[in-house]
Amino acid sequence: MNKITLSFFALFMALMVVPAAFARDLVVAVSPSYSPDEAKKHSIQLLQQLTQLEQGSRVTLIDGYHLSIIGEFNIPDNSAYSNPKARLGLNRDAVAALKRFADKSVAPGSEGHPSVPGAVRLPQLLRYAAEHFSHTKQLDVVVLGSPFFDDPKEPAFSMTGGRFPSDGHLLVTPGKSPFGTEGQGQLLKNVHVHIGYGSDSIMQGDRQRYFVQRFWTLYVERLGGKLSSFVADVPTLFRGLAQKNSPLAHDFKPVHSDKLEMILLRPQENKQSIFERPVSKTALPQAQLRRSENVQIGISWQCALCDLDLYARAMPDAPVLYFGNITTKHGYYWKDYRNSPQPTNGFETISFDVPLDLRTLMIAINFYEGEAPKGVSGEIRIAVDDQTYAASFHIPATRGNGGNDMAKVFETGKASGNHSLIIDALRIVKAR
Repeated sequence: MNKITLSFFALFMALMVVPAAFARDLVVAVSPSYSPDEAKKHSIQLLQQLTQLEQGSRVTLIDGYHLSIIGEFNIPDNSAYSNPKARLGLNRDAVAALKRFADKSVAPGSEGHPSVPGAVRLPQLLRYAAEHFSHTKQLDVVVLGSPFFDDPKEPAFSMTGGRFPSDGHLLVTPGKSPFGTEGQGQLLKNVHVHIGYGSDSIMQGDRQRYFVQRFWTLYVERLGGKLSSFVADVPTLFRGLAQKNSPLAHDFKPVHSDKLEMILLRPQENKQSIFERPVSKTALPQAQLRRSENVQIGISWQCALCDLDLYARAMPDAPVLYFGNITTKHGYYWKDYRNSPQPTNGFETISFDVPLDLRTLMIAINFYEGEAPKGVSGEIRIAVDDQTYAASFHIPATRGNGGNDMAKVFETGKASGNHSLIIDALRIVKAR
């Protein structure tokens, strides 16, 4: 073994344990988005798994972000290569290439690079694998990296900060969204995808994991493939491969919508959500109107197949918070799934991090999508500190308009037509 791989090999051998062997042709994608120490750690962990493959196994290593081949790790069907040391010696070029790849890793958040540790461009990666590797029979694509898409060239589609795409992205072409699948239902035919994301600590709880796994399951299936693994632990992933695990069972179904939304889940808090708090009967004191702290606004509605949207602007000329602009310097727009986790029609919640003057706060509700023969009824809640107020609302339109009037609503300060309402915050908090 040459000098460039000597220390790398020695460190690997010190950490190695031997799992069960198996035979399979694999495409394994790794990420260049780690600190040097983390990159070395992940490379050693990968080699630990590769040296345990059964004789006759062939592996192509690729850069999952830049979409290029790193090297090939092959184990001949020959008893001379029955131990890890012999296999590493035979594949010294691949080991050296993987070391060079790790050495060139770039720490997340560096200028012009993704901010996500372990970043891969999963949609582009799967297309690359489908186009460059035969899948007339089963092809296993192993993705060792983050399930959070983050490309500085496409910031509107970033999954950083807990975001994930709505199902509407699945239903358009790749030209409209990197997550688009329309017209490509056979792209991943016979492809089984295995995602090993390294650590559950990257998830903001089980809810985020559920929605991210759900989205990638639907994405892969709409392209004709199967998601067979979605796990944090890489050894667990390879054990599943060895046992030829079936694709993950699920009951996910895409919710049809034309809304290209990046959803942000409302954080789970120890205190009750705005929809669960007792409703205040007394008016908000006048002194608090001018400086309202911890303001939250939420809407719920009774039409299960309808999608309503909440909009709020802290003051004139401030940016509007809504599904298309979910974070500003003033606050956040959330989805709140209290009961069944409908991935598109979660209840809307907007929270403000800065004190507000309720006299300048503008709130609007739009009937975006769906049909309701008698219009849509619902409830709006406004919380200020520990006081919560509620009022009913009704939108008379019988079907959604895709939010087409909302720019005009905020420009003129008046609702247009029957699809949108402007909410008087002072009336809700009983200040007039």
